[in-house]
Amino acid sequence: MQGREFKDAMYDGLAKLMKALANPARLEIIEMLAQGEKSVEGIVQATSLTFANASQHLQVLKNNNIVKSRKEKQYVFYSIINDEFLSLYQHVIKYAVQEIAELEKTLNRQREDNKASNSVSLDELETMIHNKNVLLMDVRPSAEFEFDHISGAISVPMKELLCCLKDFSKEQEIIAYCRGPFCVLADEAVRVLSEKGFKVRRLDEGYPEWKIRQLEKN
Repeated sequence: MQGREFKDAMYDGLAKLMKALANPARLEIIEMLAQGEKSVEGIVQATSLTFANASQHLQVLKNNNIVKSRKEKQYVFYSIINDEFLSLYQHVIKYAVQEIAELEKTLNRQREDNKASNSVSLDELETMIHNKNVLLMDVRPSAEFEFDHISGAISVPMKELLCCLKDFSKEQEIIAYCRGPFCVLADEAVRVLSEKGFKVRRLDEGYPEWKIRQLEKN
């Protein structure tokens, strides 16, 4: 293989991977699967996609070694191919928010609208948990919490939050987290809790970022 032929083949393969990622629906699917394994039906419930569209996007991701699948009875379950890809995806998100002004502006406006501008970093959270002066609240759906969650968190799905307010003290600060910086569940939780008089902030990151950090530590 000549040098030009080799370079063309390598860059063509890399471009195919980038093309597979260059779709808003597929990026949202990756965010969903970063929380744990899901069936096609689960993806449909968590997004605005139809079953047919979700299946097509999942097949593109699978063909490009971004996700993997397994079959159980009549259901097909998908998950992220490995932690290396999940780490890569988190770096892409972090870079995009830091370097693309429009994304940073949109993210900040979302946080301001929900009274969630004063967010907490993972570094700050570790110190707060160590000092035992915070209630860490996972507002993702319970199935995602059960798959895995940040150590020390309690599960309070956003849909159940209003029913559980009597269980929380207004003297203790609450840190709400969800699927990541683009997930709105923690923003909504901060807005609701602050309007009810609770001391609350959101975690700037989410479960996937915490997971990658734990892997890097080990």
